[in-house]
Amino acid sequence: MATKGPGGFPLRCGIALVAIVSNALALNLFVGPSAGAYPSYAGFAPALAAVVAYGVLLIVSRKRPAALGGPAAAGGAAGLFVVGALLVAGGYVTQSTPASLVGWLLATCGTAWVVVMVSLTLSKVEPKLGFTLVLGAFALVYAVAAVVVPALSVAPFGRLPLFGFYVFTFAVAFIGAQKAGRAALASFLCEDVASTDGSLRPRLPLVCAVLFALGAVCGYTAFVVFGTRESAGVSFWAVAAALLIVIVVSRFARSRTDAVFHFGLLLVLAGLLVVPFIAQTTSGERVALVYMSNTLLTAGSECFALLVWIVLAVRGARYPTHALVTVAGGRLALACGMLAGLVLGLVASSFAAVNPLVPDMVAVAVAFVLVAYALVGLRRFSFEESFANAAAPIGEARAHAHLARSARASETQQSVESPEVPSPQVSLAADTAASIECACEALAHTGGLTVRETEILKMLARGRSAPFIAQELVISQNTVKTHVKHIYAKLDAHSQQEIIDLVDETSC
Repeated sequence: MATKGPGGFPLRCGIALVAIVSNALALNLFVGPSAGAYPSYAGFAPALAAVVAYGVLLIVSRKRPAALGGPAAAGGAAGLFVVGALLVAGGYVTQSTPASLVGWLLATCGTAWVVVMVSLTLSKVEPKLGFTLVLGAFALVYAVAAVVVPALSVAPFGRLPLFGFYVFTFAVAFIGAQKAGRAALASFLCEDVASTDGSLRPRLPLVCAVLFALGAVCGYTAFVVFGTRESAGVSFWAVAAALLIVIVVSRFARSRTDAVFHFGLLLVLAGLLVVPFIAQTTSGERVALVYMSNTLLTAGSECFALLVWIVLAVRGARYPTHALVTVAGGRLALACGMLAGLVLGLVASSFAAVNPLVPDMVAVAVAFVLVAYALVGLRRFSFEESFANAAAPIGEARAHAHLARSARASETQQSVESPEVPSPQVSLAADTAASIECACEALAHTGGLTVRETEILKMLARGRSAPFIAQELVISQNTVKTHVKHIYAKLDAHSQQEIIDLVDETSC
């Protein structure tokens, strides 16, 4: 069941997601040199504009978050896109590179606001439904693209019909994000939990590092697929099929988000490892290998793209008071990564004139770094921690918010009537926390638990999961599981519920 909220969040969110994913695909197809004569560096203008736009949105979200939900922000985003679209169309017709580049800068800045609003809307949807909406939107877009894109490519007036599709999808996404996105932002701004529970504060550096890495991979693969004139295109049917496979596999996987990441990782690695063989083949086989590599890279990068939507939405829901900062900061990290990936692709391509093997060597190096980062850099990171544990913290956050508001109201009244009497809500919360702390210390002493095991016992008694404990203590999940196994053995327990029962039964 979707989270209740104004504006019909699930329906509007699904429509806006389909539109914004279609918009991104149309952007890549239009600026890609493989689609026709066009400056190869046109793709860098949207990437650079995304970095600037999300940087500005991050600053505003920290200083004046309510301003992003006002009519001025919406009007400014629409105005930037309209002016930018006109400049791009004029630059394309007149072959004016400066007009096209400035147009892409302005249009992308307008799109950034829409993306943030759609992300906030997705955060108001129940996590499992949101997961389905994102995967369904990506699969639907590529299934439709398999029919629409070939038709647009043979339409008269060159690529202008494709550009018209780009403008149309922005309009649909903007309308879908208008009411629901601003309502979601207003709802998040009403939350007040940051000061009541420090565990509800997001740890953005690690998440942003992961998003930067995913963005770098997506940027590099985008350059390989769309940034070379020898590109043989992409099988949109195959990409849609791959996304449908992700939907099916993730439903049976223990960790749905991690399954999406691993599947995308395998597709990207397969696409990159095909690249070195392209130069060793004849012209006919070369086209087939390029086609295969492009399709694998596109499918893998789209898995990463949909994963970003899911992670940011769930973390935004989990940390309501930081939702806007989380979305803007995460998108900024992703945009920086994509720009870095595009630059890497351009540098590797520029060395091809000196040594044709350089791009192949870079592709293999990227594959190696990607595997190393997944095995080493992400050893302590779990996407599932952001997904599976979202529902409980949301309810906990709202309970804390209600408790905090009630406590402040009681304290205000008591400051006039009887200042020496403590707030009953605050006293109850403090007594409960102290009781759990004392009971855990007693159990730890009786069972002979170590300091670390005692620390984990206290978290287990509060209902925390292994992924949450791992992130909170900055240790691996396997280490947490080992400690939990020792705790169970020493306290003669067999489940977390038995641990909670033991704590409840222990008197101090």
